[in-house]
Amino acid sequence: MVEFIKLKGSPNERGYLQGEQLKEKIHHTFDTVFHSKMFSEVTSKFIPLSIIKFALGIIGKKNTKKSLSQLLPNQHEKMISLSKAAGISKRLIYGGHFIEVMSGDPNSLYKNPPVPACSMIFALPSATIDNAMIFGRNYDFPNVLQPFQVVREELPDNGYRNLNFTQYPLVGCHIGLNEKGLAIGYNFGRSWKKEPLDFRLKGVPATFIIQEALETCATTQQAIDFITHFSGRANGFHCGLMDISGDTCIIETTSTRFALRRPKEGILAHTNHYQTEDLKDANLPEYVRFKMDDMDISPIESPIRRYKREIELLNKYKGQISIETIKEILRDHENREPDDFTVCTHGPAAGTLGSIIILPLKREFWVTDNHPCQSEYEKFTLK
Repeated sequence: MVEFIKLKGSPNERGYLQGEQLKEKIHHTFDTVFHSKMFSEVTSKFIPLSIIKFALGIIGKKNTKKSLSQLLPNQHEKMISLSKAAGISKRLIYGGHFIEVMSGDPNSLYKNPPVPACSMIFALPSATIDNAMIFGRNYDFPNVLQPFQVVREELPDNGYRNLNFTQYPLVGCHIGLNEKGLAIGYNFGRSWKKEPLDFRLKGVPATFIIQEALETCATTQQAIDFITHFSGRANGFHCGLMDISGDTCIIETTSTRFALRRPKEGILAHTNHYQTEDLKDANLPEYVRFKMDDMDISPIESPIRRYKREIELLNKYKGQISIETIKEILRDHENREPDDFTVCTHGPAAGTLGSIIILPLKREFWVTDNHPCQSEYEKFTLK
């Protein structure tokens, strides 16, 4: 079963509750990640782990504290309270959240494993069998993180109640649904150009921005306004939005630019490459390769192939799409052995850690915390 926690109160209270309830699991998460092959591949084998962790914390705090505390004070307060309750140093909690930003640094593309990093698909009433609105998403990230996932229900004192899916130590989230019926998801964005245009180390990781939008925005348009005007974006990300009016879009962002994509004939899909004319120049060139052990692949190849397959299947079932159709698409292996390039991703370094389907009108949040091809979805409801 998917792990579930419930948090209520002020940012300080909610952060403390999360840290208190998940204390041992948060420590285990950090220990596992820092001793993983994934982490060792991107750090020096000649520097002691204690020094690496210390440096990560210092760099993380230096690059995120100012923007986070000034622009999202509630999320920052929640993070500090979580670290206190869990017995994690402030330095380490900053460093842990900063890994999200570091993973998109163009200077380290040849060192970092090419995480497939998520798929989003949408079906509106004109494409569904029962006039439903459905938002589906596969969460693809390093395999080492799969055991450390949680569904979190939050009841803020001064914000919208929401369900979200995240990792044990994180304050932010990568997908959620709030009481107003606004659904928000996040696909990681890798951009090729560094400062001042598309990537910067200083700023707020996207997971914080998604969580703040869930707590403060009631509609897709409000979320568009909040995200596109947010001045502290660090890494680029692709944000999927759907509200109960049917207003649905993808916001493609870099640190300073953005562009919108809208559904066509009731369907929409997005992976991890920039598709709008305004932002296509931010994509990684196809000649960029990642090599580790027996792997030799292009980081942008998986997003392109997964998107093509998702659109093919959405078009195939258009007009007859149901929640079962969305499950079928999110489980798809293209009638072959799954790998880095299938919608349900099974790679040596990363894969589909979880899968989420949201029905905004019913306030339903369906989740697996493993490959959807191997798991049944569990239903959570915002009552």
